Amino acid sequence: MAEHGPGTTAHRSLPVVEPAASPRKRRHAVTAGIVSAYLVAAAVLGSMPGFVAMPSWLALHLLALGAATTAVFVYTRHFAQALLHARPGPERAASARLVALNLGVAAVLAGVPARLPWLVAAGASAVVLAVLGHVAALVRMASAAVLAGRLRIAVRYYIAAGAALAVGGTLGGLLGTGAIASAAWEPAVRLAHAHLNLLGWLGLVVLGTQFMLWPAVLRTRMAEDAPRAARAALVPVTAGLAVAAAALLAGPWWPPLHWLAAAGMALYTAGVVRALLPAVTEMRAKSPRQAAPMALLLGHGWLLVALVADIAALAAGTGPADRLLAHLLVPVLALGVVAQILTGALTFLIPVTLGGGPVGNRRLASALSWAWPARAGLGNLGVLLLAVPSDAALRVPAWALVVLGFGSFPALVVVALVLSRRPAREPGGRWHLAGYEALAVGCVAVVVVALGLVAAGWPGRGERPASGPAATAASGVPVAVTLDEFSVTPSVIVVRPGTDLVLAVRNTGRLSHDLRLDGGRGTRGLAPGEEQTVDLGTVEHDEQAWCTVPGHHEAGMTLTIRTADSAPGPGRSPAPEPARQPFDAALAPAPGGTEHTVTLRVEQRTAEVAPGVRQEVWTYNGTVPGPVLHGRVGDTFTVHLVNGGTMEHSLDFHASQVDPGTVMRPVPPGGELVYRFRAEHAGIWLYHCGTEPMIEHMAMGMYGAVVIDPPTSDGAGGPVASEVFVQSEFYLGDGGGVPQRSRLLSSNPDLVVFNGYAGQYRTAPIHVPAGKRVRLWVLDAGPNVPAAFHVVGTQFDTVFKEGAYLVTPGAPAAGAAQELDLQPGEGGFVELTFPQPGTYPFLTHRLADAERGAMGTIIADPAP
Repeated sequence: MAEHGPGTTAHRSLPVVEPAASPRKRRHAVTAGIVSAYLVAAAVLGSMPGFVAMPSWLALHLLALGAATTAVFVYTRHFAQALLHARPGPERAASARLVALNLGVAAVLAGVPARLPWLVAAGASAVVLAVLGHVAALVRMASAAVLAGRLRIAVRYYIAAGAALAVGGTLGGLLGTGAIASAAWEPAVRLAHAHLNLLGWLGLVVLGTQFMLWPAVLRTRMAEDAPRAARAALVPVTAGLAVAAAALLAGPWWPPLHWLAAAGMALYTAGVVRALLPAVTEMRAKSPRQAAPMALLLGHGWLLVALVADIAALAAGTGPADRLLAHLLVPVLALGVVAQILTGALTFLIPVTLGGGPVGNRRLASALSWAWPARAGLGNLGVLLLAVPSDAALRVPAWALVVLGFGSFPALVVVALVLSRRPAREPGGRWHLAGYEALAVGCVAVVVVALGLVAAGWPGRGERPASGPAATAASGVPVAVTLDEFSVTPSVIVVRPGTDLVLAVRNTGRLSHDLRLDGGRGTRGLAPGEEQTVDLGTVEHDEQAWCTVPGHHEAGMTLTIRTADSAPGPGRSPAPEPARQPFDAALAPAPGGTEHTVTLRVEQRTAEVAPGVRQEVWTYNGTVPGPVLHGRVGDTFTVHLVNGGTMEHSLDFHASQVDPGTVMRPVPPGGELVYRFRAEHAGIWLYHCGTEPMIEHMAMGMYGAVVIDPPTSDGAGGPVASEVFVQSEFYLGDGGGVPQRSRLLSSNPDLVVFNGYAGQYRTAPIHVPAGKRVRLWVLDAGPNVPAAFHVVGTQFDTVFKEGAYLVTPGAPAAGAAQELDLQPGEGGFVELTFPQPGTYPFLTHRLADAERGAMGTIIADPAP
């Protein structure tokens, strides 16, 4: 190939393959097929978070490690031969390296999600060795070149890129095998790995190639200063990348080095800008109006955006940089830069290498450029929506736009490969070509519709929903958290500012997981079945924790820690749903007569059980607890049970003395039962569902109270007001559903409440008269946690517990009590007088349970 002067069109510097089949042409066709297969797999798997493990990680590495690296392998060798005027190297050795590369890629892609360290190590080693072999071949080619062209400097970009991948790939292998387990080192290694592979291996290749590729796709003259710019830019981009990577890796030893990493990336960005200046001159001479140059232009624009954001994040620290990289990695660097530049380059290179002459070149270029303005617009709009902070609801349509815009390109490549195997001029001429164009449209339509439906979540599988409702946390009390593929339960924990957050984390999945806050605090890597209790320290603001295993964060393994006034606790006011009415704690007077008829209807529904927390509940008459039954000793109750639920339910009245096998039997859905009993003794008695497993039915809300007044309650000096408090627990289920049995057996509830709702009497205080005797009935419905009922600011001069007076006024000891302690299933009452008007908190003095919601407020009003 002859040397080209400034006046020659640069696109002629790229070799044109003759129509006759050749090993090189076959190799380019195979390469196009492999790249297209990677692109299709990336689009499909990236759109299927509910079907595969680590979909975002797989999509990114299918694109960057699979498609882009395969294209780099083949085309950098192709360009090097053209630029150096060198003889082609042995095709067999090049093919062997390409096979080794793809086997290594396959091993990495299979080994990381399956957590097979040996397979990851073997795959990473194969990739690194194949790249080193490729670099060695380029070095030999450059050493043997005699009549090198003006842009031979581009080969040095390729060699530097290979060196970057050798280091970055090694770091990636260490991450994938789990060898980097330190919470401080893993983010640093991950950042260095991403910079070296994306901005080193792929970025340097893109910069080195664009000097000749850009004027070629524009079909204009190469700028006079292009060779000089190529030489001038090589030092800052390689030195800046090396400084940034070294500073990131040394950051755990000395954190201020993040400023050096930012400076290194600033130097790298300056080199990129210098390298692109000739492209601006060329673009002024001929503006980009076709598919290939527009894709390259937009890809380089996204690259500059990503570099500026990266510098700002590194200047703020490795933590913000790690978060930003996780946020921008797939949408901007992978899709906006790598995918778009790759498709733009292939749109130009496939016709050049496979077209078989001017007519074939135009035919393939036309197929690959089909509907390119719409595809470019949709794809870049999707990237923009994914890159900017936006509502989660926009992510599905954003991904659909990306797939519609970029996902159609592999189908066009398939059509181009079919066309490349046909003569440029065939019988039928225009009509036969139109048939292939119809085939192109049909293939694209099928791929676009299929991938669009998958991206939109059809059939019902899109972005993984939140793992469950919010849980509340008490200071210093472990909150049970489970890790699975690929969810964290609960997905939200609400705390008061200043809470010391402790998590009891258990891995119930089949893969290894961890859970760490930004900054590294969190668990170690947990094997399946392993658990660890970890203190995350004092929480003062909203934070997020996630699984740091590659791809798991993107797959949905996140835990949001939210500080809010809605968290129950001293000094905080819950904010229930506006339409919710608090459970009326006032005990209505016992109805007249001695015969009482009651209907209890089983209803299964979803209700708010704490501010912002909705949970499925099983109820009697739609409330938790069920209605309070009130009577006197000797009264008879006839209870009609109607099962309006979807499973068997029953009744067990502790106030009764009956044959359990007769009236406590399970009632099928739609069935009815009559339960009749006579109240023989005073007290507050529990009623509940006794159907097995009883713990599940009670934890879901199937309980209530029967109050039987003691005979002295009508005497002189009796209480002027009576209130009823039923203490119970909630164990929150995934998505607000039924909790796992293991959660119930752990006796570690998410909420402990009075009358079915956490902290409801803080926003709706109970009013009683000051200076008058008040009776407070207390029942512990359980199913697991004992009660220690206490009212702040006063004392109990009467205590009745389980059929006996423990304290009575005027007794010789003249004592008083400070709390009423009850085991699950026990009940009693206290009487007290609020000495003066004011606000008197009440709570269980098991303070961890009080923080979980078992507290409220009584306001003593002045006497009228």
